[in-house]
Amino acid sequence: MTEYLFDLLSLLLTEAEIFAAVFVLLSRFDVRSNFALRIALMTAGCVAFNALATLVCFYMPQTADLWEAGIYVFQAVIAVLSAWFCFNASFREIVFAGSVAIAIEHIALQATRTICLLAGLYDTPFADHIINACIFAAVLTVAVLIFRRIRQSGADSDVGRASVFLFPVSLAVTATIGFVGLIIADFGIIYAIVVSVCGIFYGAFMLFAESAFLVSRHSEEELSVIRSLWNEDRKHYEMQKESMEMINIKCHDLRHQIRRLRESDSPASKRAMEEIENSIYVYDSMFRTGSEVLDVILSDYSLRCRKSEVQLTCMADGGKISFMDEMDVYSLFGNMLENALEYEQTVADKEKRFISLTVRSENDGVRIHAENHYEGDAVTGEPGGTSKKDKSNHGFGIKSMKKIVEKYNGKTDILIADDMFQVDILLPARNGNGGKE
Repeated sequence: MTEYLFDLLSLLLTEAEIFAAVFVLLSRFDVRSNFALRIALMTAGCVAFNALATLVCFYMPQTADLWEAGIYVFQAVIAVLSAWFCFNASFREIVFAGSVAIAIEHIALQATRTICLLAGLYDTPFADHIINACIFAAVLTVAVLIFRRIRQSGADSDVGRASVFLFPVSLAVTATIGFVGLIIADFGIIYAIVVSVCGIFYGAFMLFAESAFLVSRHSEEELSVIRSLWNEDRKHYEMQKESMEMINIKCHDLRHQIRRLRESDSPASKRAMEEIENSIYVYDSMFRTGSEVLDVILSDYSLRCRKSEVQLTCMADGGKISFMDEMDVYSLFGNMLENALEYEQTVADKEKRFISLTVRSENDGVRIHAENHYEGDAVTGEPGGTSKKDKSNHGFGIKSMKKIVEKYNGKTDILIADDMFQVDILLPARNGNGGKE
């Protein structure tokens, strides 16, 4: 009876570790109603299953090793189904957490075997269980910190369809290694230690692969969002360019008509014409940088800044960026000015609202520098991160800018100093001609 209870304790410890890892990894999701009752039901079911499984192994010692490998598979599956029963999470997220939990438990198990075999602790009651619990807690803590950092580094991405296949593959390989380890133990301690060490490396590799998989999913989603934003930028630019051209044509025609009207001798008529001419002058082409795209962007943001009482100053030699694709120029400067304008609109003191932009040659490259007043109460995390509360739907402007700069082998620096938010971009030298503003 004592041997039976000892074997049952071993199985329950393994089940508890898988459960704990899966539930901790899924703790960021909402729980289902009657969560405590669901936990109680699943706990009772798991105890009953492991008690029955231990009984089978106890009365069939010849095939106990094979049974243990099969029982491990069922334990992992039950843990995943229990998580699905208790959490409002997608099936993909649950099986991904299950595959991570398997890796964590496998590392703890194989590390415990290695230590106990080297130190001869298997003859000491409960020594292996205590060591296993301590190692498991340490590995779980490290894994949770790693995956939490990955999740916080960007949008909370869906793990994708491939995650569904990670669970059965990792489970099959882990069960096989465990079974081989039990068989090899009969050939000597050295062989058993070698298999256990290989199991530790395999578990660590699984954790690395799963974390890399999640990082890759984040990158894919971010790139997809950025590409979507670039497509929207293209449409916006075409519409904006067409609108600016139409406005310029109309303003040009109106000024000719106004000049003819001003030839009248009436002083009142002349004053009225001057007011009309001044009011429409703002809509005429205000910038001549040598880059048509940059002219469109600056004209648009000049009007928006005027409306928001933000002072916009610009000294730009648009010809220096003529080597860049039109849409890259539009997205780069559009995001730069949009971020600055959005923040300046929140500055209470209107006298402090300003945006400055320069584009000039520097040594063997082109330097783009933008700065705006900053009061240091919003940006969190990496410089250039979003100041908005909804992190998952914002912050792509800076990422889009960086990707564009990287495309031209450039470098982006973001600095917060002296009540200013500064974006400094250096692009390698390219051939390009253009005039100044």
